[in-house]
Amino acid sequence: MKLMVPIHDFSWMKHLTRGTVLEKFPFRGYRAVAIKVPDRSDRHNTFQYRLLFFQGQAHKPVLSLNLESSILGAWILTEHTGMEHLNLGHVEEGMSYSDFKHWALDQAEHDLDSIKS
Repeated sequence: MKLMVPIHDFSWMKHLTRGTVLEKFPFRGYRAVAIKVPDRSDRHNTFQYRLLFFQGQAHKPVLSLNLESSILGAWILTEHTGMEHLNLGHVEEGMSYSDFKHWALDQAEHDLDSIKS
């Protein structure tokens, strides 16, 4: 398996230690970790949920799919790969974890194949 570049956004470390791990599970040869990010009272925290994908026994994720708020307060779905942070579209406020996870796993199917190539 080709080794992929870890994401360069290190906020995931803070979220992993301060947030709530909702679940851990294998996904297509990766280790997936779902996080509920702590209260947004920290003005630097824009995330609500993150789904991190780790390759093999690596300690840094190669993909992060996220529900976060934009600078204007709108809710958006985003992804981090390597040095990229992409906005994948707006969603309604109050998106459930179940809906987020469904979206994220569909997105991961495509993304993990793309970043391996």
